[in-house]
Amino acid sequence: MAEESGNHNDLEAKESYWNWKEFKTNVVKASDAGPDASMRGRRFLDGADRWFRKLDGITHRFIPEGYHPFIQAGAIANFMFAVAVLTGFALLLWYSPSVHYAYDSVASMADKPYTAELMRSLHRYSSDAFMLFVIFHAFKVFFGGRFTGSRWLAWVTGIIGLIIIWFDGWLGYWLVWDERGAMIATATAKMVDVLPFFAEPLKASFLTDDSFNSVLFLIVFFLHMLIPIGFCIAAWLHVSRLNKPMFFTNFRFSMILLVSLIAVSLLFPADIEGRADLMSAPENVSGDYFYLLPLILTERLQGGTLWLLFLSGFLFLSAMPWLMKRRKKEGKPVVDEIKCTGCEQCFYDCPYNAISMVPRQVGNPKKSEFVAEIDHSICVSCGICVGSCDPVAIDYPNLSPWEIRRKLDRWLDEENRSFEGQYVAFVCGNSAGSSLTIDPETGHCREMPGYLVSTLPCAGWIHPVLIERALKKGAEGVLVMGCESDPDFRLGADWLGDRMEGERHPEFRKDRYQKDQILFLKMDKPEFNKFLNEAQQFRSQKKSDNQNGKKNRPVWKTALAGALITAILAAVMIWPSSAGIPLPERDSELVISFRTEGAPVYAEESSDESVPRHMQRDDVQQVERRSDVVVRVSAAGEVLFEDTFKPKGIFRRGYSSGIITIPLDPGSHQIEVQFGDFIDDEIEWKRSGKRKLHLETAERVVLLYNEQQGFRWYERNRAKEE
Repeated sequence: MAEESGNHNDLEAKESYWNWKEFKTNVVKASDAGPDASMRGRRFLDGADRWFRKLDGITHRFIPEGYHPFIQAGAIANFMFAVAVLTGFALLLWYSPSVHYAYDSVASMADKPYTAELMRSLHRYSSDAFMLFVIFHAFKVFFGGRFTGSRWLAWVTGIIGLIIIWFDGWLGYWLVWDERGAMIATATAKMVDVLPFFAEPLKASFLTDDSFNSVLFLIVFFLHMLIPIGFCIAAWLHVSRLNKPMFFTNFRFSMILLVSLIAVSLLFPADIEGRADLMSAPENVSGDYFYLLPLILTERLQGGTLWLLFLSGFLFLSAMPWLMKRRKKEGKPVVDEIKCTGCEQCFYDCPYNAISMVPRQVGNPKKSEFVAEIDHSICVSCGICVGSCDPVAIDYPNLSPWEIRRKLDRWLDEENRSFEGQYVAFVCGNSAGSSLTIDPETGHCREMPGYLVSTLPCAGWIHPVLIERALKKGAEGVLVMGCESDPDFRLGADWLGDRMEGERHPEFRKDRYQKDQILFLKMDKPEFNKFLNEAQQFRSQKKSDNQNGKKNRPVWKTALAGALITAILAAVMIWPSSAGIPLPERDSELVISFRTEGAPVYAEESSDESVPRHMQRDDVQQVERRSDVVVRVSAAGEVLFEDTFKPKGIFRRGYSSGIITIPLDPGSHQIEVQFGDFIDDEIEWKRSGKRKLHLETAERVVLLYNEQQGFRWYERNRAKEE
């Protein structure tokens, strides 16, 4: 008889399925319940987010949540950072922070494969893994739309932290002082020279092997050691608004990650390029794309253009929380002090630390000394505090608990029922039910006939009393749908599950209703069809195997899936870490770096009437400024370059300096370089240097000139003074 009744109710549900074309009220999607539903590009973001959710779901079938690499991307990144820091300190046992010995100390690590080389490889691959998981985490957050509103701080500090670690890795490759290190040094100098920090161009330090200042190398070394402190500050700010943040993976998962890193390091030791040679450009080098990708641009663009691209990109990404957010008046939860009992449950349940307990100002002080207060500058409008509040003292304007109660009463009223066997569904707007099409006035749902559906910003919004009320008013059953992997509002679905199991206040009173009257599911957006099947089975009173609880997975399947995921992640990490960097074709070139003073230009004589004549000196002339310096470069009588350089200083009394780069074809060239003073529109040549150069392809010849040391020519493997 029960089966016949169930079939009869299903038939009534289908027969009474309302005509969508004749529906007159406002129809909405379940996903519109979220506070970020009005975000620009929401459809595009949702489409990409579904792929991430699908990846999470496939992995979760075989891997328990405590070992899930994609759900814990942020915690894994922090663990990799810790490994990189510890192995970095360990490397000090073998590394020499001197420009003259750094390369040899790193190259000699290959002779100790299970100590020094292992530490270096762990240092490199943990740094690469950090970048890999941070980038993955950032994409998940972006496509999930979890960066607008009050979550802007986490987004901006995340970008800053990523830049800090990238720059630290950039300097780390410099310290190896191989061909890559030389390229990084010259690229850094190109950008720094745009800024008015140094009197002399930093690029001048990287023209010859002799000109590189060892003190600068030490500064880079100490910067590399200290920069991680800046990241720790950014990471602290990144999670400062989170309740119960997961800083690191659990111990067992951390050991698995460490063993995986050791295996990769032993199988694929970190490479090293040839010794740095500032007199020639490498034809090709392998590069770590996680840190050295900018070399593709620095080898082709000027410093000013690079700064423009960097600052524009940083500002654009940092402004995303405001660019993507539509201007929409959002209702934030408000605490009624008179009703608040000061139980502190909402304070403990808020995932974003937006609630604090403050002295009571209104109401009976005997009820409690303190009441809850919501900081709207931090609140993300998830509504979890509504489900935590036993006296219903928190009102959420976007979804008032009193309004939902009135709707439930109206929907389940016997006069309004269209058929027997009515079921109620509470659906999180970011869960598998996000695509449902619902009439918010009647609760009818296009895809779920026989259900009265109410959408929620988060499953944690539900107070257990609301479920009890629906059953008391005559609902045959209540279905609750929440997020499963990496929920948009972090802890909401977990808190609700604990309440329904009686493990968290306010508890669901299980003794009043039968267990099979309630179904609590946690599924992600890609599992829409599975969710509809589960909902239909629930109406048919068929037992579900997907109800919230632990999933039994065969150990061998978990181990095999874990090994496969580890291999894939290792490949994704290793390939960019050793791929070649496309370099532009290099011309042979002559580089001239000079520093010289122009001729003094004296002030015109004038008598100072305020000084007595007998106190004025006639034998001293004051230098008003120095003349401009003219540099001319000729080859076999043909002028290749000529320009004027002004003296430095506010009053133009300093020296003139500059760096000149002149492309030359491979072969022999008779070069003459002249320096002169530009006075009264005439040039007075004062010094000249000549040299016959023999250039090979992509070779650099450097001329250093100052008045004390004269002309110093540097060709590859030899130098000469004139």
